[in-house]
Amino acid sequence: MRIFLIFSFFLLSSCYQNQTINLNKQSNATFCLFGDAGTGTKDQEKVARLLKEENCHAYFYLGDIIYPKGLTSAEDKAAQELFFKYYGDILERKDMFLMMGNHDYHGNVEAWLEIAKKHPKLHYPSHYYLAKINDVCFPIMNTTDYKLQQMVWLNSLNLNGCKHKILLGHHPAKSSGKHKSPYFPLNLFLNYAMSFANTYVAGHDHHLSYEGEVNGAHQFVSGAGGQLRSVNEELAVFAKSRLGFIKITQEGDDLVFGLIGLEENKRKVLFTKKITSALANP
Repeated sequence: MRIFLIFSFFLLSSCYQNQTINLNKQSNATFCLFGDAGTGTKDQEKVARLLKEENCHAYFYLGDIIYPKGLTSAEDKAAQELFFKYYGDILERKDMFLMMGNHDYHGNVEAWLEIAKKHPKLHYPSHYYLAKINDVCFPIMNTTDYKLQQMVWLNSLNLNGCKHKILLGHHPAKSSGKHKSPYFPLNLFLNYAMSFANTYVAGHDHHLSYEGEVNGAHQFVSGAGGQLRSVNEELAVFAKSRLGFIKITQEGDDLVFGLIGLEENKRKVLFTKKITSALANP
């Protein structure tokens, strides 16, 4: 029986190991990362408009797509009212990658697998997967479920040749916002997962921040896509309670992370951080 259970576990893990999406963009590509947006408010509308105007080559939605309780099914009207209404124009031309947040798990997360199949530029092939764009690798995690399976999956990934390894998840490993440090055993999982990357970007807390180096990786929070909470600015290298997102720009072998916020309804670069290629610092 024990051997059967171990075999079943690794078989389940292997179901996701080959879920990789490869895209090629122009050499100096840009990526927009935003999260916690599905509120249906004026704030969501403002950030969605700013994201569209930013015209990034690819977009990453860091979870909590539908507030407060996710979708009931793939036919749930909330998908149109809280997602496609705001980002449909982007999806006509640009690729968008999804991950699930804790609020999405109050509903039916399987619904997004069905929805993504119907939209060529909307990517959600499984509950965790790898996106490769040029020479930048994005392991896209599920920080709510499948933690043991993902440890096997992360260890199996071939990330050779990735100049940058940017881990994406919903829950941060450290936050200057409401949630502070993650609960046990999520903190153990994140400690392990971050050893595979030089940068980690999360949502969950509703602000924009560069938390500094955490577990050997640069950590950012981008959870200000639809609502805000207060933030303790003294706990991070930089943190602001501003609506907005993170924009990553390729500059040769470097990536520039820009925290793009709204101040008095105008776009403003709040903070930038340049990160050198992981291959230059093995």
